[in-house]
Amino acid sequence: MYDVVVVLHLLGMAALVGGWMTQLRATGDRTVPATVLYGAATQVVTGLVLVGLASTVVDDQAVDNVKIGVKLLIALIVLVLAGANRRRSSVTGGAYALIGGLAVVNVAIAIFW
Repeated sequence: MYDVVVVLHLLGMAALVGGWMTQLRATGDRTVPATVLYGAATQVVTGLVLVGLASTVVDDQAVDNVKIGVKLLIALIVLVLAGANRRRSSVTGGAYALIGGLAVVNVAIAIFW
């Protein structure tokens, strides 16, 4: 079960970052693709499930609550930004960069922390 949720979590990350990257070279107005919003939501949900599973089922893994808290905060910010800007016909460069930048920071935290 744990490995299935890890796969879903990675697919959510791929959708989020990949969807964000599709608009990087867009000429004209940038929009937030649906894949960014769905990927961010998948990341939050599967991340919480992974923490729950690691805390109860996977005996050899210690959960770093500070790391999880930081990652959850970043993921929620990305989700809120993606949701707030999803229906807009044009997203400012700063908001768009923040969505993708925070998503990449979250990946870096997962790997290097």
